[in-house]
Amino acid sequence: MSENRTSPMLDSRGLAKNRIEALADGIFAVAMTLLVLDIKSPINLRIDTTAGLVEYLATLEHSFAMYAISFVVLAIFWIAHHLLFHYVRHVDRRLLWINMAFLLMVTFVPFSTDLLGDHGHLALPVVVYGLNLITLGALLALQLHYLQANPPLAAADFTPAMAAHMSREIKLYALVPVASMAISIFNPRAGMYFYLCLAIPTFVPSRLDRLLRPGTGSDPPTLSEDP
Repeated sequence: MSENRTSPMLDSRGLAKNRIEALADGIFAVAMTLLVLDIKSPINLRIDTTAGLVEYLATLEHSFAMYAISFVVLAIFWIAHHLLFHYVRHVDRRLLWINMAFLLMVTFVPFSTDLLGDHGHLALPVVVYGLNLITLGALLALQLHYLQANPPLAAADFTPAMAAHMSREIKLYALVPVASMAISIFNPRAGMYFYLCLAIPTFVPSRLDRLLRPGTGSDPPTLSEDP
């Protein structure tokens, strides 16, 4: 008669990752919800006709666009964080603090979105929003690098090739804001919509997607004992 059990050594390499995943999910959910609160009407606004309401809603196009774009951007970073933590087996104190810095920048997105939505004609809000996303990408890359430098924290299927593939996607998260800020100098609207290019790695099929299909993932190593 045989019994499979997880190796005790795997439980001594660090802390469980579920707490930071739960915190990240909650913070992303709150940040995504706060985005829509920036779309608001003046308190004493009164519109008596449908045509007048349609005309007023048209004036909010920039705010609606920034809400939708930032929601997609946050979704992209949540997916990237989720994929990275698929390859995290345990966490330590340093990785937890890197995650805290990453989540701090997530909570800043509603503010930078509101700033850009209200003052998109100025250069500073464009720079603030772009730097916000660049910092998010940099902290995501730092987590990836830390995981590579600390193999005991990583899952068995976290290979150098997989890390390189994820690193290439993260670099796009920095290049798009830089390009968007440059485009905004000449056309603020085009620069704003250029952020949607961040979705390319998410929707374009890749090797990472194939490896994550059901049945292709790796299970925790086990020891088999025959008494």
